[in-house]
Amino acid sequence: MHEHLRGIGAVARESGLPVSALRFYDAVGVLRPAWSDPVTGYRWYSGDQVGQAALVARLRQVEMPLADIAEVLASRHRSAEALTVLDRHLRELESRFAAARKHLSDAREFLADPPATRLEVSAADLAQALAAVRYAVGSDPAWPALTGVLLDCSDGVLRLVACDRARLAVASVPVRHLGGLPVQVVVPLAFLASLLDRDGDGDGGGGGDSSESDAGGEEPLLSVELRVDRVVIGDAEGALVAAEPVAAEYPDYQALLQATWVRQVRIPTSDLVSRVVDGPPGSIEGRPAVTRRPDFVAVLLGDHGVDVVQPSVPGAVAFDRAYLLEALAAAGGDDVVLALDAARQVLGVARPARPEDRSLLMPVRLRP
Repeated sequence: MHEHLRGIGAVARESGLPVSALRFYDAVGVLRPAWSDPVTGYRWYSGDQVGQAALVARLRQVEMPLADIAEVLASRHRSAEALTVLDRHLRELESRFAAARKHLSDAREFLADPPATRLEVSAADLAQALAAVRYAVGSDPAWPALTGVLLDCSDGVLRLVACDRARLAVASVPVRHLGGLPVQVVVPLAFLASLLDRDGDGDGGGGGDSSESDAGGEEPLLSVELRVDRVVIGDAEGALVAAEPVAAEYPDYQALLQATWVRQVRIPTSDLVSRVVDGPPGSIEGRPAVTRRPDFVAVLLGDHGVDVVQPSVPGAVAFDRAYLLEALAAAGGDDVVLALDAARQVLGVARPARPEDRSLLMPVRLRP
């Protein structure tokens, strides 16, 4: 019975269609073997089917859809009908090739002249956002991206981000007249600071919302143009200041912001600052006082408040004292919200009115 039939391995070698593909086309009914052993399931093909398999192999190379392959096989003895299917697929390939050429041409233009994202922001808003994050800008030359401020324009908001690997600060700025694609660029801190200092807003605090107008009733606006190779900021008088972005990739700060906050406590800012400055009580449960360390502070977040305690207190987490005070100063406002991440014990510091603007502090690992 098998004298004039070929096994699946031989058909694969002669046709160029892999064994796995022959099994697939059998399963979907496109190319069924002449006979399958009912006991072993082994497939046997006729000589004519070897030619069909070779035809299928060529049609696969040009990514012809399965339905069209089946149509070609069914009409292979009616060449006019089969050629109609081939011509239809050729026109589809030519259309896709033309679209691919257009996309590659656009990509070339993008690389040669990166598109600009343009927007306007309040000068006061930008100054306040910078004041809220600049304390967390890094200075380690081994991490050049962290020595600048990330400008992330997406979702209709301009975010300023600073990180020195021990802390992260994010502040958002409302935008107007936004046009262009989402973009991220890292600009030198000195560029932003000098620009805002020139306009007299560089010393603004992180607290409060900028809703006041200048003496003329008009809120000073800055025009901003963000490109991957250049940042240009101009004022109402038309003066332009440009800077070259830092040529380094910024870490995924959004991933760092994703946390499971197990405790969130609102507390008056001045009260917490006093506790952090004064430090914990000198003794606990009758034990001798622990020598006060000026460099860190242990914080215990409870259901109804925040306590500065000895580091030996169960549940307390230690943080750099100076970093925490800077984060509180940058947050500003009458109240502040502290939150603790369950997994990493990262401390979040935010203003109640702007929970999306947050500072993160990494814990201090104390040696026993």
